[in-house]
Amino acid sequence: MTTPTGDGPVEQYLDDMFDRLAGTGPAGRRLLVEAETHLLTAAAEARARGLDAEAAEREAIDRFGTAAHVTRHVSAATDARASLGRLVTGTWIATGVLMLWWGASGMATWLLSWPWTRLLIATDRFGTQPDMCSRPWVPSNPTLGCFAQYRGNLSLVPVEGDRNSYPWFAVGGLLLLAVWLLVRRSTVLRTTAWTPKPAILGLALAIPFGLAALIMTAYGVKGLYWQAQDGTLSYLTAGLLAAGISIAAIRRIRGFSLTAPTAVPALSTGPHC
Repeated sequence: MTTPTGDGPVEQYLDDMFDRLAGTGPAGRRLLVEAETHLLTAAAEARARGLDAEAAEREAIDRFGTAAHVTRHVSAATDARASLGRLVTGTWIATGVLMLWWGASGMATWLLSWPWTRLLIATDRFGTQPDMCSRPWVPSNPTLGCFAQYRGNLSLVPVEGDRNSYPWFAVGGLLLLAVWLLVRRSTVLRTTAWTPKPAILGLALAIPFGLAALIMTAYGVKGLYWQAQDGTLSYLTAGLLAAGISIAAIRRIRGFSLTAPTAVPALSTGPHC
């Protein structure tokens, strides 16, 4: 098979195709080889008719079509598959983080409910409910003391949520993330087509969790002054955890932008065959 002539039209055309097909994997490599074979054959036939080398290569390219047109379908199909793969993986990760946050916020509120209730009783709800352990605030029921009553009134996020579900949400979130890490080691999930871009995934986590942190923390702080301390602990806990996730996502984005290596083309840069 005749090889392209130096920096002639065919060589330049194949270089353009190479750049356009970067990241398309086997489909791109096959198309590049097929294009090279077709162009060289057509150029050889044109030279046999008496054209010089450059004119023969230009004629072959004109008949074959522009590099943008030839690579359009492969690039579009590859981009669509990659986008879908990244969306699936990103949704998987985000769901795991969301479940972990939801469950952890409820569990943390439950664990902190003992000292929080003691604090409310000791301060009479920060001065908003004097003698809160006396009647009529606490019924004359010997089986239900002041501490038990107020601790039982503490609300979790969401308000009136089932306390028993929070550990399962946390465990489910951890399992989702752990399974993703394990599966990623030995399947296509480790490829770039299935790996969400750190900046996009980071923003997808940082923005909603950041907004949740602002809203829930604001509700929690407001509750300290508006005699709504039953829900204050849960809002503050969930808000602080959401803020932690948002900050971690932002740090991940910044860390990747500072250490990201130079992209390496997926196709070989060796001589065209």
